[in-house]
Amino acid sequence: MDNKQKKEPNPKVFYGWWIVLVSLLGVTVKQGAFNKNFTIYVVPIRQELGIGVSAIAFADMLGRLTAGIFAPLIGYFVDKLGYRNMLIFGGVACGLGFILLAFIQSYVTFCIVLVGLISLGVRAGFHTAAIPAINAWFRKHRALAMSIISTGNGLGGAFAPLVAWMVLSLGWRKSSFITGVFVIVFMASTSWIVKQSPESMNLKPDGAQDSTDRGATIKNSEFTDGFTVKEAMHTLAYWQLVFSDGLGNTVHAGLSFLMAPVMIWFLQGAGRELTESLIIASIFMMMMSIGSMVFNPIIGWVGDRWRKEKVSAICMALGAGSIFVLLDKSGALWQLGVFSIMLSLAEAANPLGWAILGDYFGREHYAALRGWQNLPQHLMSMSTPVWMGFIFDTSGSYYWALVPCMGIYCAAAVSYWTLRKPSISQ
Repeated sequence: MDNKQKKEPNPKVFYGWWIVLVSLLGVTVKQGAFNKNFTIYVVPIRQELGIGVSAIAFADMLGRLTAGIFAPLIGYFVDKLGYRNMLIFGGVACGLGFILLAFIQSYVTFCIVLVGLISLGVRAGFHTAAIPAINAWFRKHRALAMSIISTGNGLGGAFAPLVAWMVLSLGWRKSSFITGVFVIVFMASTSWIVKQSPESMNLKPDGAQDSTDRGATIKNSEFTDGFTVKEAMHTLAYWQLVFSDGLGNTVHAGLSFLMAPVMIWFLQGAGRELTESLIIASIFMMMMSIGSMVFNPIIGWVGDRWRKEKVSAICMALGAGSIFVLLDKSGALWQLGVFSIMLSLAEAANPLGWAILGDYFGREHYAALRGWQNLPQHLMSMSTPVWMGFIFDTSGSYYWALVPCMGIYCAAAVSYWTLRKPSISQ
């Protein structure tokens, strides 16, 4: 056998797992800086600028709307410019936004910075670029790898005490400036590890030895398996998956934004005061973050070994059950604990939807397909906190805000359960 025919030895650790690690840390930074902990900035910003909480929430909703509108274009750029470049772009845009946030003097400039830089960066990089990268590097362990990345959601939330300490001791402006510098330095210095595909390094997805693994056509420097964007969007399965994921995200958007108020409402059913209820709610929210870190890889592992559609449906049903537990407003701590566990399991199914998209439609156009998927999902979910808050403002209760959420989770369960993989000729 000549040298050309000799196989290069495979590394002990498949390179894709290093991309998983970098992506996990990036998502942790994103969640710790913005998604989970930006709420800590709300009170000091509101007090200094003299604006209401609703005005800040409106700016966030505007950011979601803008992200939804530009999601297909962002997905196109992820495919064309590469995962690494979009990770760096997202980190620099988000970080620059936090730096400029330290110098704002009006609500208008606040909206410009939040929508045009922070929100744009968060939704153009991080998850948006990392998940397509993982889809390109994995097949057999796709759900597990994506679920591991999602543990960054809970890990980022665990940094809330650090963010609070920075805001209280240094002030929100200095804290924002430091956060921005850190995000830029971290994302620019770690994203270089991310490579476009295993084929670009003469490897195969999952580190497989068999070039015919799952019927993919392997080329030396590119991957061409799966559907084109046009072919995928002409299948019922694509739009049913968009609808299924969108239903789950619709409930998530409302419950995540109003988690503390909903928990406080439930706890006050036992006659507790506001301060006591807030402290207890914060403890259970921390438990949910821990639960997210534990359940995400477990659900991903199960999804790789059983039908992801069925696992997702069961998790959505658990989500509906978690809401049902709160409806009697008893204030019992054991019920709040059951709610936290069941809801953590429901939200752990989110990466399975990403993996199903890759299983159904392949790797080559994954980011573009996710971009088109994000547009209707943002439109479906962005108003949930608004109408849930309106129901509470007019009735003094979250009961009739939670009942529709329970129904939406049930609809998501049915939609996931009936999903079927399309054929290339469909």
